[in-house]
Amino acid sequence: MEKLDLAPTPANLKAANRLLARIMDAIRAGVYRRENFFDTPGKTTVRTTFKAYAEEWRKTLVLERATIRNYGTGLKGWYKHFGDTPLQQVTPADIRKAVAARAKEVTGQTLNNHLSPLRAVFAMALADGDIGKDPVAGIKNVRKQKSLPDPLTAEERDLVVSYLRSRSFLGAEQVANYFELAFFTGMRPSELIVLRWGDIDWRRKKLRVSRARVDGEEKGTKTHTIRDIDLGERALATLTRQKVFTFMKGPEAEIFENPRTGKPWADPQLQRRKHWSPALRALGIRERDAYQTRHTFATLLLMGGVNPKWIQKQLGHASLAMLFEVYGTWIDDADGGAEARKADQVLGAKLSPNSPADSVNN
Repeated sequence: MEKLDLAPTPANLKAANRLLARIMDAIRAGVYRRENFFDTPGKTTVRTTFKAYAEEWRKTLVLERATIRNYGTGLKGWYKHFGDTPLQQVTPADIRKAVAARAKEVTGQTLNNHLSPLRAVFAMALADGDIGKDPVAGIKNVRKQKSLPDPLTAEERDLVVSYLRSRSFLGAEQVANYFELAFFTGMRPSELIVLRWGDIDWRRKKLRVSRARVDGEEKGTKTHTIRDIDLGERALATLTRQKVFTFMKGPEAEIFENPRTGKPWADPQLQRRKHWSPALRALGIRERDAYQTRHTFATLLLMGGVNPKWIQKQLGHASLAMLFEVYGTWIDDADGGAEARKADQVLGAKLSPNSPADSVNN
C-alpha cells in the first residue's frame, strides 16, 4: 500500500483523490509507472505543486511590472486545472484538456498569450532537472483570425478632429490636439501620453520617441528602440496650439494631460471612452478603437505613394517586412495600377498579329 506524507486536511484529501484518479487513468491506458507518482528508493521526487513552482518562477522575472502582472493573470487560468498537482505529474493530456477548456473562456489571442508563461515555467523546470520531459512541448498555439487595420479616411479624420475642437466641455481643445497629433505622427497611444516638451526639436522639426506608459508604468517603447519622427506642418501647428496649456511647465512636463485633473494621462483608455468613441457615434462613423489613428496615418501615406522605408521609420517598425505584413493591402493599392501598366509595357501587353496564340485561338 502506498502512503502519502500529507496531513489529512480537506485540501490534501482532495489532492489525494485527484492523484488516485490520475493513477487509475494511467493504469487503464497501460502507461502506469510507480516512479511517476511515488518516491522510489535512491530517487527524490519533487513534490512541489505546479502553482508553487510557477509562483517561484515569477519571482525570478526581470521585466516590466505590466508584463509580470499579465503573466500572473495567465497562470491563474492554469491553476484552476492543475495548480495543486505536483509539478512532475502534470502530463500533456492535462494541458490539452486545460487548453480546450480555456478556449471556451477567452479569445484565441489571450489563450496564446497565457501559453507563454506556461511554457516558460516548464522550460525552467526542465533546465533545472526538476522534470525529465516538457509536457508543453507538443502544445501549439491555437489558430486565430488575423485582424486587419481599420483606418479612417482623410475626410473622417478631419471630421473627428473638428468635432472634438467644437465641443464646449472643459479641455476640448486639448483633447482635439491630442488626437490630431496622433493622426499626423502615427505614434502609438502609449507613446503619445508620455510625450514631453523636451522631446520636440523645433529647429529640425523632429520629435523623439523614447518611452511609453502602460497601466500607469513608464517603460521603453514597444520595440525597445528610440526613434525620431519627422514633423509635418499639421503636426507642428498642433503642437504650437498645445503650448498654451502645458509648455510653461517645463521641458520635462508631459505635452498632453487630462484637462479635468491637470495631471498626465495614466493610459489611453479614458480619452478613448470619454472622447473618441462618443465622437464617432455623433458623426455616424463606424466604431473602432483609437489605435486606428496610427493605422490611418500609415495607410493614407501608403496610398499616396510615400516611400515605405520612410513610413517604417516613422512608425518604428522593426523591419520593412513587418510594414508589408501589416499594411500589404494598402501597399498593393498605392500605385493606382501604375506598376501593372509598367509591367504590361515591359512584357508586351498586346500579341503580335502572327503570334502562336492567334493561330491557336483561330
